[in-house]
Amino acid sequence: MCSEDGARHFHHRTVFIFPLQGSGRIVVNGRAFGLEPGRCALIRPYQFHHFTGFSSGEIDWLIITFEGAGSQVEGTVFKPEAVGFWSDLTGLLEEFRSGTDPTASGGIRLACRLTLMLEGLSAAATVRAENRGKAGEGEDLLLKVHDLIIADMGRMIPIEKMGKRLGISASHLRARFRKGTGKSLGEFQREVRLQKAAELLAQTDATVAEVGEACGWDSPFTFSRAFRRYWGRPPKRFSLFARGK
Repeated sequence: MCSEDGARHFHHRTVFIFPLQGSGRIVVNGRAFGLEPGRCALIRPYQFHHFTGFSSGEIDWLIITFEGAGSQVEGTVFKPEAVGFWSDLTGLLEEFRSGTDPTASGGIRLACRLTLMLEGLSAAATVRAENRGKAGEGEDLLLKVHDLIIADMGRMIPIEKMGKRLGISASHLRARFRKGTGKSLGEFQREVRLQKAAELLAQTDATVAEVGEACGWDSPFTFSRAFRRYWGRPPKRFSLFARGK
């Protein structure tokens, strides 16, 4: 239930990740965390995230997406403090997998019980996110490049300039980044900026032109074309969709 190593996602729903078996690492908006059984990850809408460093052997992670809930949870990765949470979750999964009540009403009951569990987890969460585990070379480079992009969001950064800031040649930076992350630098920069654009369109009253300029595009037309190609709908329609209009 978990993406293969190196997968990256952008989403408009809140995501909870519960590792049941196997460990890995997750980078969320430029911060890296270890993730293992007993520790959950909360990813808010439009947050960039990247999975890496999975342990050998079988990986079994439960991923739940939903609208609106979880807004009170502090921290990206945390350990639930609610008494009996993991045992309750395990019991609910076993009931779901066994199909003891395969009817539609049975599925609704399971969904309602899960919703109550998540609401209880959200209300009880007062813990701080922690960074665990050792970062690999690819993850470390991704974090540094991500920081450069965020710090200079208003304009596209030439790869030569990135290399100079990081103290390595542009060709070496390209090769190291692709080897470590499976993604080209240009593609990565566009994705981070388009994710930020989606966040601004969904959460602010900025116009399409203002968002495009804030995220590094010189022309509203080229921004709209890139946005539509990536998200599947033009920025204006995306804004209305995200706001439920």
